[in-house]
Amino acid sequence: MVKLEKEVEATKAKMAKLEERATNQEVQLGWVEAELAQQAEAFMKIEAELIEDVADVYAAGFEDALAQVVYVHPEMDTSPFATSNCVVDGQVVPRAPPS
Repeated sequence: MVKLEKEVEATKAKMAKLEERATNQEVQLGWVEAELAQQAEAFMKIEAELIEDVADVYAAGFEDALAQVVYVHPEMDTSPFATSNCVVDGQVVPRAPPS
């Protein structure tokens, strides 16, 4: 009987240790999840800024190229030309949004 009581106490101690470890791991997991959420938010913000920067550079380059065309051909009407347009079947048309 004494032997069984000692085994029960040892088992209870092991269970308490396992419960403590599980609790600690849950807390650490919460910290990691919070950190990952912050990093994901920061990544999305930086990604949006980079996309905007690229779009600005593209638009500036387009405007510069269009200005060069106007310089060489001052009589040319450049109003139908924009970064938001594209050529489809030989026609300049508004670019369709990505689907």
